[in-house]
Amino acid sequence: MKSRWAVLWFILLPACGVDAPVDTATRSNFIVIYSDDQRQDAFGAEGNPAIITPTLDQMAQKAVHFTNANVVFSLCSPSRAAILTGRYGSANGVLHLDSKLNPEERTIAAYLKEAGYQTAISGKWHIQPHPKEVGFDFHVFFEGNGAYYNRVIQDMGNEVRPEEHCDEYCVDRSIDFLEDAVSNNRPFFLFHNTQLPHMNGELKWDARQQTLAKYNVADMPVAKTRLDDLSSKPEYLKTVRNRVQAAKYGYPDAEAIQRHTKEYYAVITEMDDALGRLFKAIDRLGLRENTYIIFMSDNGWMLGEHGFTSKVLPYRPSTRVPMFILGPGLTPRTEEGIALNIDVAPTLLDLAGIRQPGGIHGKSLVPVITGKAAELRDAFVYEGLGSYGGAKPNLTVISNKYRYIETFENESLSRVTFRELYDQSSDPEEMENLVHDRAYDAKLREFNGLVKEHMTEILNKKHPTPPTPLARP
Repeated sequence: MKSRWAVLWFILLPACGVDAPVDTATRSNFIVIYSDDQRQDAFGAEGNPAIITPTLDQMAQKAVHFTNANVVFSLCSPSRAAILTGRYGSANGVLHLDSKLNPEERTIAAYLKEAGYQTAISGKWHIQPHPKEVGFDFHVFFEGNGAYYNRVIQDMGNEVRPEEHCDEYCVDRSIDFLEDAVSNNRPFFLFHNTQLPHMNGELKWDARQQTLAKYNVADMPVAKTRLDDLSSKPEYLKTVRNRVQAAKYGYPDAEAIQRHTKEYYAVITEMDDALGRLFKAIDRLGLRENTYIIFMSDNGWMLGEHGFTSKVLPYRPSTRVPMFILGPGLTPRTEEGIALNIDVAPTLLDLAGIRQPGGIHGKSLVPVITGKAAELRDAFVYEGLGSYGGAKPNLTVISNKYRYIETFENESLSRVTFRELYDQSSDPEEMENLVHDRAYDAKLREFNGLVKEHMTEILNKKHPTPPTPLARP
C-alpha cells in the first residue's frame, strides 16, 4: 500500500501543556475501532448463533466485554463527536448530521497529540471540521455515506477513488500508519472507523454473493414486536421515517425482515473479515503488549422491532451497541454495568496518564476494566435532541432495569407530550408502558428528577471549552 502513496508527515511535540518531559516510548498505545450501525447483538460473542463474526468473537473472548454499552444519541455524527470529546451533543455542538463541532471544542486526538502521541483517523469521518483541525496528523477518510466501492477518499490531502471496498482500503492505510508509528518509536492513537454495516448510498447492504451464500434466510431471527400497533407509544411514531422506510423494505412481513437481516449480517461478516487483517497486523508488529484496543459501534439498529428500521429512536435496539476493551493487564470477563461512548475519551486520558479536563461528561472505565470498581453509574440520560426523519425530541433515562422516555412537543423542550416507562428486566421488548401504573409513581418521580437535573446541569449551562489537561509525570 505504501507504494501507492509516499506519505511524509511530521508531528511537532507541544511546547507546553505537560508538567515535565515524558518518556513517550514507554506510554501505552490506543486503537479505537468504531463500526457503523452495528446493534448490540450483531456479533457471535453476544450469544447470537446466526451471525458469522470469528474475528470479533475471538477478540471479545480476550477482552473486558461490556454487555450493556449504549450511546448517548443514536446517530452517526453526534455519536462520533461524543466519543471524541467525551461530551454530550448539546455541549459539543453536534446534534444533527450536518452539525459542526463548536470552534474551541477539544478532542481526545488533540489531548493525546499534545502529550506526544502520533494521531490518526482512518475511515468514516462524518464530522466538521477537517480531521487535522481537531488533532489528527494522519488522516485518510471519507465523508458521510456513499458507495462501498469506487468511493471518493481523502488520503492525506489527495483525493483518490480506489476500486476496492472502502473498508478494505482504509484497513490498508491503518496498517500503514501502524507500521510507521512503530518505526517512529513513539506512542500512537488510531481512530479506525468502518463504513460497514451502514447501508450504501442506495440504502442497500451490498454484500458479495459468496458472503451471502454463507447465510440462510430461514435461520434469521424475527423481531417479536414486529406487529406492534404502537398503542402504548407516541402517536407520531406511526408516520416517522423509521416506520415508513421499514414498510418500503417489506416490514412487518416476517420473511422480508429475515431477508433484510441476512443482508445485514452478511456485511457485518465482511467487516469482520477486514478487521481480521488489522488485528493480524497488530500481532505481526508486536503491539499487543502495550496497546489498548476499544471496539464499539456508533449506534444500534432496528430490524423490525415495533415495525421500525434504522436508529435515532430511544428504544433498546437503537441505543445499545457492542463494546469490548482488551489490553495489557486486563483480565477477560463480562461486565454488565452501563458503559457509554462518552466514556471512551476519559478512559484513554486516564490510561495515558493525562489529567482529566473539566467539562467532560463521561467517566473513565479504568476502575471497571482493572477490577477496582463494579460499575460507574446507575443510570444515564439519552439525549435524543437531533431532528432526523420526523423523530420528536426526547430525553430518556436508561438504567440497568428501566427505560423512561419523555417526548417533547418541539426543540424548545418546554412541554412534554408523552411519557413511557418500561421494566427492561421483565419486558425487554418494551411493550408494556407502566407510566399509568401507580405502583411506579416513586420511580417516575425519580426519573423525572434525573431529566430535570440533566436539563439544569448540561442543557441549560454555558459550556466553556475544557482546559488543556497536563500530562502527569
